[in-house]
Amino acid sequence: MEYIEDAFYLIGEQLEEGSAVWVLLFVFTLAVAVIYFFRGLYVCSRRSVESQSFMALCAPIIAWAFLFLLEPFWGIYHDEGTWVYLGIVSVEFIIPVLLMLHIWKQVSYLPITKGVLIKWLVVPAALIAIEAMKIVDPWFGSDYEIFGQVPADMLAWNIFFIVVTVRSFLLCFNVFYQMPKHMRRSTYNMLGAISAFAIARGLRMYFILPENIADVADIVAYTIAIPLLFGAFFIANSSNVIVTSREFVFSSLSTTVITVSLKGNILDWNHNNKNGSSPLPNPKYKESYPDYRERIIDVMGGTVSTHDENILCVQGPDREYHLLFTWHDISYHGRKFGYLVEIVEITKSYSKLRRIEAMAYHDTLTGLSNRNAYIEQVRQMSEADKMPLLIIVGDVNNLKKTNDEHGHLAGDKMIIAITKTIKKYAPDGAFVARIGGDEIVLLMANANGDEAEIFISKVNSSLEKIDIPEVGRPSISWGYSIMRSISEDYNDVFRMADAAMLETKSKMHKASSSGLVPAPSRK
Repeated sequence: MEYIEDAFYLIGEQLEEGSAVWVLLFVFTLAVAVIYFFRGLYVCSRRSVESQSFMALCAPIIAWAFLFLLEPFWGIYHDEGTWVYLGIVSVEFIIPVLLMLHIWKQVSYLPITKGVLIKWLVVPAALIAIEAMKIVDPWFGSDYEIFGQVPADMLAWNIFFIVVTVRSFLLCFNVFYQMPKHMRRSTYNMLGAISAFAIARGLRMYFILPENIADVADIVAYTIAIPLLFGAFFIANSSNVIVTSREFVFSSLSTTVITVSLKGNILDWNHNNKNGSSPLPNPKYKESYPDYRERIIDVMGGTVSTHDENILCVQGPDREYHLLFTWHDISYHGRKFGYLVEIVEITKSYSKLRRIEAMAYHDTLTGLSNRNAYIEQVRQMSEADKMPLLIIVGDVNNLKKTNDEHGHLAGDKMIIAITKTIKKYAPDGAFVARIGGDEIVLLMANANGDEAEIFISKVNSSLEKIDIPEVGRPSISWGYSIMRSISEDYNDVFRMADAAMLETKSKMHKASSSGLVPAPSRK
């Protein structure tokens, strides 16, 4: 170690003797800083890259090199030279902080607020004030030394530099491990720049170098760091760096994402998700996924959707929510590590599904079930516990004649009036469907002929009191039959009800087949 220190001192003496080399070093650093400052200004004016923080870092480096070039001139005047020295020390205090803030701007989505600036500039400001007090009153800092050789203010500065440097490294590492590999090159540049500063300051602190060697270390650090930082935000500007950060991506999701272990325990979730509209209770660490799902149902009064067991219908404070739980395997090279559960609100999509379903199974004119729903219902009701099954068939009278003479709007009015009456007097539990233009079917499980007679009588009596302009009094012909066991064929029983209706209507009509159900396919 002594040989290294002796070598540094020897180089320092040679630099002092070769003043031209000394000047060239500072001129080179000054030129680099000026060139990149104006390049940053140019790209900023073109709005291609946000480079304000980079220019804020270049400016004090320019001042630092320029003041060093002036120091020999002002050094012949004691007072003026002392104040130039204060300027050099001041920018040395500020530059590392500006480097850290520039890194912050590049890799963090958290804004640099006034509070942040005050927090990080208060120590440099205090140290600059102490140096100024030393100039005004030399006694102020004469005896403040620690360990017998290190001034207290310089020790404070070195500690603060370590804090700033560590913070800069952490900012980079925080985003570095979260970024995809193809996006990490810009962070490599920033880590290189921070390392250059850290090495230069480390040489000064550890070896207690002569000032000229320490200044050369700073020259090298600044000359390396400026191009690296300038290249970093062209390789990937701050927006690209931030948007590839996993933490930022997960905190920006509008869905809730939960990681689940192979045993089914919840390990983590995106705490800061943007899904403010879904009032889900927060998961608990190591809570089993089934327990969390049950807790959602209990807390929010939820139910499992009839369409899919992975959809929960829950009641929020203001409206109903529909949540889809989708599972994804977390695996690598064929080895499974756990699961990712994504919870997405699908309320709008689910509402559309319900509307489509309603259109598929309901008659839009009357609100009754349609033929699709009727076929499904017949299949469900053709079971032993539904027997005897009452089948009532109705056919609207004179609908074709009304449509031909008065138009379909008049015919629709007649159908609406009749179906409203049917819905009014339909017994509880009865299934009512419009299976054709003028055909209505009513199915009743565990019913008999008396109930059919009562229903038909009430409907007909009510219709006699209705008078529609241009159409007159609407009416409907009825017939019914009873399926007493599952051994009977439904279509045969339906034909009997249809035939009974036709006898009531007119023996001139052809037999209707709209209510016949397609026979199940045989494999």
